[in-house]
Amino acid sequence: MTDLEESLKSLLQKRDQLQSARGVFGQVSVYYPDTHPTPRQQEALFGATHDFFHAYYSAASALLSVIRRHTTVFGEAPTNSISKFLTWWKPKSVFMDEAYPLLEKARAFCAFLDHKESYPPYTWHTANLNGLTKILLVGSANAKGSIPEGTKKHPQGWAIMAPDEDLVVSALAIQLNALIPEIGANANISKTLNCTWELPSNPDDDGQPFHIFAHKDGKVSDVYTRTVTKQVTVTRQSAPPEEPDAGKP
Repeated sequence: MTDLEESLKSLLQKRDQLQSARGVFGQVSVYYPDTHPTPRQQEALFGATHDFFHAYYSAASALLSVIRRHTTVFGEAPTNSISKFLTWWKPKSVFMDEAYPLLEKARAFCAFLDHKESYPPYTWHTANLNGLTKILLVGSANAKGSIPEGTKKHPQGWAIMAPDEDLVVSALAIQLNALIPEIGANANISKTLNCTWELPSNPDDDGQPFHIFAHKDGKVSDVYTRTVTKQVTVTRQSAPPEEPDAGKP
């Protein structure tokens, strides 16, 4: 679970960085409604997009790892394939009718970025969709006119746009609602039920096992206040010189 927690934290961090990189594409003023990003700004957006979907793949892998450690609860999950895992997990989870298309599209987009040897070459562009600038991958169809699975037809052949990062994060995080309760409901608590440890009492306790701040009736029996009194003692460290006795001759 620690690895899954860290992966989700990293995913949130990469989401924030992606949105920060997109922020420079906003309108400058009412006189310039169209944005004109520089090549460096576009490259920064592409880099942040790549990092986000790489973090998504790591988080999905961490989720699969947790599920595979609880085979008695979920059964044997597929290995070495996030695509097969998502298909297997779909009927076992919640809200997957809405979440599955997002999770699968995010996986497919990540595969284009990280597994170039298995997919046709592409070029990337920045495109505006509903006011948000996103990365669009564009490639040519093969000799038979076919396009890769998960892409859509495009004047140049095929294209796939990066899915919304906020929706992807939500679709993945909501899987915890199907994961954690099931693990807890099927956890073996027999060892904890046989635990004989008891909190040791002390002379001030109101009987075992009801300690002074846990009354038998569930109410506070007495109210205590503490008063701190400071006592200052002044000690003379030196005596004044001895004065002559006026009564002596």
